[in-house]
Amino acid sequence: MAATQNLRKELDELRREFESLRDRGVDQLSGKAKEAVAAATKEIEGFEGQIAELNRMVHALFEEAEESVSQHPVATIAGALALGIVIGRLTAK
Repeated sequence: MAATQNLRKELDELRREFESLRDRGVDQLSGKAKEAVAAATKEIEGFEGQIAELNRMVHALFEEAEESVSQHPVATIAGALALGIVIGRLTAK
């Protein structure tokens, strides 16, 4: 989730930079530069939507996992133990 927050911060920073460029000198930019700024702004908005969707999916996954663990605690512990043994044996060689 830290990576998601970092991406969100970077996207917010890029958005502020693009908005600053647009507000300061869009009139001075060529037609192609204006198109590039507009396209980049759309892409940033699309990334924000994707990050928000990913965040919702991660939260749902954690909620489902928490519910499953609380409903089947013994099976969860047994599965974690088995997985730990397998990983331990694989990495011991």
